[in-house]
Amino acid sequence: MKSDMTKQYRLLAALLPLAFLLSGCGLTQSVSDGTKSVVTAIFYKTVKTLRLDLKARAALNPDEDGMPLATDVWVYQLKDRQAFDKADYAALQSDANTVLGADLVAEKDVWVRPGNTVSLDMLLDEKAQYVALVAQFRSPDARKNDWRLVLTRDDLDPDKARTVSLEGNSLMLKTSDDK
Repeated sequence: MKSDMTKQYRLLAALLPLAFLLSGCGLTQSVSDGTKSVVTAIFYKTVKTLRLDLKARAALNPDEDGMPLATDVWVYQLKDRQAFDKADYAALQSDANTVLGADLVAEKDVWVRPGNTVSLDMLLDEKAQYVALVAQFRSPDARKNDWRLVLTRDDLDPDKARTVSLEGNSLMLKTSDDK
């Protein structure tokens, strides 16, 4: 009887370190995953808020007499940009929701007055890979297509706003070198 107890203790003594070892592997994996998440959060920031500064020049969207006019800028968050790229000005102006279809995940419109800057902070949908802007100019240049602008998610900065300049009848993304 004593030898049976000894065998059980030996078996328990052999299995106990194995159990700790196996549970330690899971613990190590959990710690490793947690560390990876922290490193990703610190060094690879994700953009969660769309930040744009829409900066209008004094000569914005001139009428037939050359007087500047306030301009409506539509901001679209898109899963894919193909439908947007294929659409012309008239199609987007008349029924953008139908034209963009399932690619459209969020939208907002902003009025910009000549000589003013409007700051836009908008939650960026997780599914959005592109941000498209359309300025409602009186006389858009269909040849240049500069009444529209597309930014990729990578073009956005998680910490500061990107500046979009509105001048005449065109939209332009400003780089950090532009003044």
